[in-house]
Amino acid sequence: MSEIEGEDDFWLAGEVPTEWIENRIIGVTTSEGEYADICSSEWIRTLGRKLAPHLKQFGVRDLDASVLQQTAPRAVTQLVSRILFQNGSTGIYYRSMWGHDIENWALFDPFRISIQDSESIRSNASELLKGLKLHSL
Repeated sequence: MSEIEGEDDFWLAGEVPTEWIENRIIGVTTSEGEYADICSSEWIRTLGRKLAPHLKQFGVRDLDASVLQQTAPRAVTQLVSRILFQNGSTGIYYRSMWGHDIENWALFDPFRISIQDSESIRSNASELLKGLKLHSL
């Protein structure tokens, strides 16, 4: 590793260096477009039909919300993303596997966001600390 050119950005697993916070902001943005709520019954039904020929190869019998929230097989979620992108969706909205109170938004390139409000991240910010704790960092 020492022979690789560039800044040494190696950190032990489970650690987030304080320097990470220095170049980041938190805020509120908006983005216009059509976002697919992949955990809605409508999208699960649509994706189930489109993915039916592929599910067996991934070891998936029926497509449901739990399949869409798994981290493996990754090929399933990649195929879902491709279908939605080709369908003209601006991005994907889904709930986190860490809890349905956590919203995730994936935006397809190219995308335009409008920053409504932003501020530097404070190392003692409650949301940051909650996220670090959630991931045992």
